[in-house]
Amino acid sequence: MLNDTLNKISRLMFILNEFDKGEVVLSKVAGDLLVTVRTVQRDIKVLERAGFPIANPCKGNYCFVEGYSLRKLQLSSREAALLALLSGIAGSLGGGFRDTYITLRNRILQNVQENPFYIKLPKGQAFLNDANSKTLERAIKRREKLKIVYDHSKLSGRDISPLKIAWFDGFWYLLALGKGDTILKLRLDKIRRLTPTGILFLRPQKIEKILEESSSVWFEHNRDKRVELLVSPEAAPYFEKKEYFPKQKILTKSAEKGLVLECFTGKYEEILPTVLAWLPHIVVVNPAELKELVIQKLDAYRSKL
Repeated sequence: MLNDTLNKISRLMFILNEFDKGEVVLSKVAGDLLVTVRTVQRDIKVLERAGFPIANPCKGNYCFVEGYSLRKLQLSSREAALLALLSGIAGSLGGGFRDTYITLRNRILQNVQENPFYIKLPKGQAFLNDANSKTLERAIKRREKLKIVYDHSKLSGRDISPLKIAWFDGFWYLLALGKGDTILKLRLDKIRRLTPTGILFLRPQKIEKILEESSSVWFEHNRDKRVELLVSPEAAPYFEKKEYFPKQKILTKSAEKGLVLECFTGKYEEILPTVLAWLPHIVVVNPAELKELVIQKLDAYRSKL
């Protein structure tokens, strides 16, 4: 009897830990615990009766409801498992014991402390941990070239040198070297097939520095275009605290005129969205080509009104 109880507590602890990580597959949990799927289903019922909010997003899959976790409750998996086990014991005792347990359980399970921090990340394409992703991870670690099949591209059938898997503006990209050390930015969802070639390559030493300086996926290997911008006094405090542009530097500061900024880019598309987002608080001083690009974008917008 004692062994059965200890085994049940161990299973409940394991299941609660898995729920805290995310969605779980019933058959996999049963295999990990060396029990039947029916046993795991009964254990999940115990947790549900104990008051843990469990969702069933699709057949055979279970998880905590969105936003719920043991960490928020400051409850260990051992404490949670014992709480679930006590649910059945208190129920069998009936009357006052059951009511006391329910009151205690509610006080514990609803004691979610308010997190003082909130970080807003853009929603976007989910990362698919599929065969292509696993091939990519291995090739990046080994520095091995891959043959790629890519949607509607002349790249299909060519060899690429994978550098990093990166997240930009809601999408996952593969950063890779193409011909002439050009850095390719390839959407993961458009990659159809990757085949290892067995050919190793030399990885550029500066890739981390290039990524650190980048402000969007439009970055280039060489930042040979100097840009000068005037930022209004109202927006100046933001640009003093945060680098919105690659290699951003404050040249002058004035309470009346604001800031004059300098930055460097390899392609104007890298900084153009940020410039447009801050209009009318930002003015392009130099170069003329970027000024013209901003005017073209504004004219295109006005033509649609």
